[in-house]
Amino acid sequence: MGEEQARSRRNLFILIVLCVYLLLSLFMFDPKPFTGGDNAVYVLLAESIAQGKGYKDLYLPDEQPHSQYPFGFPLLLTPFVLIFGINIPLLKFVVLLSGLGALYFMTKICETLFKGKIYFLIALYTSIPIMITFNHWILTEMPFICLSLASIYLLIKAETGKQYFYYLAFLCSIYAVFIRTAGIALIVGIIVWLLLHKRYKQMVIIIILFLLVFIPWQMRNAGIERGGGYVEQLLARNPYQMELGRINILDFMRRIADNFLYYAFRVLPSILLPVLQSEVLLTIVGAILTILTFIGFITRINRRSVFETYFVFAIMVLLAWPYVWASDRFLLPVLPIFVIYIYSGVLWIRDKTNFRHLVPAFAGVIIALNIIVIVPLVRQTLEYNAAYLKGDRYAGYGLDWRRYFEIVEWTRKYIPYGNVIMARKPEFVYLLSRHKSIIYPFTTDHAPIRDAIEKCDYIILDNFFWTATSAFYLFPVIEETPEKYTILKKTGSPEFYLLKIESDS
Repeated sequence: MGEEQARSRRNLFILIVLCVYLLLSLFMFDPKPFTGGDNAVYVLLAESIAQGKGYKDLYLPDEQPHSQYPFGFPLLLTPFVLIFGINIPLLKFVVLLSGLGALYFMTKICETLFKGKIYFLIALYTSIPIMITFNHWILTEMPFICLSLASIYLLIKAETGKQYFYYLAFLCSIYAVFIRTAGIALIVGIIVWLLLHKRYKQMVIIIILFLLVFIPWQMRNAGIERGGGYVEQLLARNPYQMELGRINILDFMRRIADNFLYYAFRVLPSILLPVLQSEVLLTIVGAILTILTFIGFITRINRRSVFETYFVFAIMVLLAWPYVWASDRFLLPVLPIFVIYIYSGVLWIRDKTNFRHLVPAFAGVIIALNIIVIVPLVRQTLEYNAAYLKGDRYAGYGLDWRRYFEIVEWTRKYIPYGNVIMARKPEFVYLLSRHKSIIYPFTTDHAPIRDAIEKCDYIILDNFFWTATSAFYLFPVIEETPEKYTILKKTGSPEFYLLKIESDS
């Protein structure tokens, strides 16, 4: 009876946590597109599939087949685009549901790992602001976390003797890889785990199932002429300056070191405790969290669970990625495992020091400090949404993005269809105006940029705060022949321009 009551209390706790997480996600729900270009690309790829055109970049003039992002996430969005059209709030709600699924599987995994003692751990996990923020962006992080945790949970269930859970786990993990390329670490981790446990039959099955999808996908991509996929970008010194060439061994070792320092002492502490702003505090807290992660990993390594094999390969991928891409987005998919290891490290220290209240004190401090961050975010989001409902379509955007969207909206109203616009974020141009659009080449060689301009009718010359690529690459080429361009539209400060490219005839 005692165990039954404990299980009922845990189920009630899980239900409360899911409701709180849902409520916070709705309070911080933003109906407008996120300004990262990826989310627009995902939506347009889903539209391409829904229209029966295949997997193509609709925003490009020639609608080239797309090969950079795997098809899993756009395919997930396709039924909703097919039925409801491009409905950004609805697609965001699909992501929100995947976030709820991720939290559910996290609680079930932790129930198994910590024998039901999950209250402080799950409360801490739920309080992490970035998990709530990403729960309304049309990006791959939350669906990937949901499927990866689902596969891990199903593998844990399979170990109880129910063999069919293996195959459900394999399907979830394979689909996760085709949502997010870096998820290959999950597949490799599962394969190595099966090998260590001499599950040879299951290992062969997951390899075959994976290759049945992976080989046709790779063959399809190999036949597409393109400027370079992830592998080429991974090997580049700087994926935004491909003319710098490929990295060598010393460059690669330096990249690993730089990524480790950045993720350990900046990204990880700022994700778990975004209230921290001081570099000194970030470094100190980052060191503490890194040590706790290491302790947690070592205390669990003898169990040879799928967590350890997945974590090792996920960290390898994380550290090998180009440093210019380093961000919280790349750490987020494995954040649940970091949290589990950090919590395991705290438990180990508690047991060694006999400090009974260490766990509630540790979790309580993080939760309290994160509430300090969450409350203003909720208040701010509610204010932005109120302004949005009153007619301010750009409420919440920075001033530079407001100017960009103003220009794009102007092209929708006053530029005839059938023209091509060069822009820093071409996917947004098509998403919001239906004008085909391309980006200029990132090169200091003016000839390729001039050739690209020749294929366009208009240029959006931006003045973004977050990047200076247009000023660095595009503006010098325009300056060479200013008589070729007519200003059709100029915004307020910061000034964005719509230029008409005059024909030579």
